[in-house]
Amino acid sequence: MQQKQSAELTNFMEAAKAKGISDEFLTALLTNQGWPKDEVFAALGGYWERAAGVAVPQRAGRGESSRDAFLYLLSFATLATWACALGSMLFQFIEYWFPDPVVSLHVNNLRSVVTWQMASIAVAFPIFLLVMRTILTEARNQPERLQSGVRKWLTYIALLLTAGGLIGDLICFLDYFLKGELTVRFLLKALVVLLICAAIFLYYLASLGWDKQSDLARAQSRSLKFGAGSAAIVIAAFYVGLGLAGTPLAQRHLEADTRRVQDLRAIATSIHSRFTRTDTAVSAKSLPSSLTELEGYGINSSQMKDLETGKPYEYRPRTSTAYEICAAFSAASERDQILATSFWYHGKGGTCFALDASLQPAW
Repeated sequence: MQQKQSAELTNFMEAAKAKGISDEFLTALLTNQGWPKDEVFAALGGYWERAAGVAVPQRAGRGESSRDAFLYLLSFATLATWACALGSMLFQFIEYWFPDPVVSLHVNNLRSVVTWQMASIAVAFPIFLLVMRTILTEARNQPERLQSGVRKWLTYIALLLTAGGLIGDLICFLDYFLKGELTVRFLLKALVVLLICAAIFLYYLASLGWDKQSDLARAQSRSLKFGAGSAAIVIAAFYVGLGLAGTPLAQRHLEADTRRVQDLRAIATSIHSRFTRTDTAVSAKSLPSSLTELEGYGINSSQMKDLETGKPYEYRPRTSTAYEICAAFSAASERDQILATSFWYHGKGGTCFALDASLQPAW
């Protein structure tokens, strides 16, 4: 069947050229009848090869499919990385700014998640821009690279994935709408998915039409707009994330504060264990005179001092059961819903916690 169609096309081409019909008219006529451009050009090339008695020369460097595959796979991989990280980061912002009383959010967990997303964006987004710049620069010198089959196949795969995201987002929205469970948080999250997927889908759908040399300027213009818009959103989200997570130095101080609270908890647990335990070495129901007496009760010497300053934590017995333990903190605790009444909240600077050895320490 394929051979019959090729013979029909060749015969028609011979008869049409014998009548003096131009190549441009034949190309437009046949493509309008549904013939693929590649087959039409192949038939024209065959006609002129027979007429000239010389084979049509092939341009060197055309068909570098392996390089095209590498560049487009890398561009799509980095696109997926930074787009997913951006969407996830915006989700975290929405949950932070629009808290749900039913769903708790721990600030420390939020901070660690946001820093991972920021790192993903900081690495993947510049690589994506660099790869796209390389693709368009090579297309300027070799316009036929825009007709790469590899590019079109991978673009259609990207379109399929983003279309799936859009369809899933709309289904989820309609499901919640029919259940009457729409909230501001959900609406904003659905909007984030819709905007990210729609922007990517429209950009790559338009790129499938870039198969002519005259389209290079349009391709570069649209790519510049897509890149500039994406960069503006990414930079804005990055700075918001930086404000929420803090600078690396602030992060180090916050991690040190977390360690201080963990050490104080360990000390309080050890004192309670020692106070309620009876053995030959320790009198029952007595407080230690210093923290060094706690060794052997589930705590080591490194937990008795501030690892950032090297100074030991303060310990002061008050009564036969009451005591205080103190530490100097770098910043005040960030309150969240799950720990709004936590015993271990602290301010900036020196903070003391009053405990009773006969009671299990608060967590």
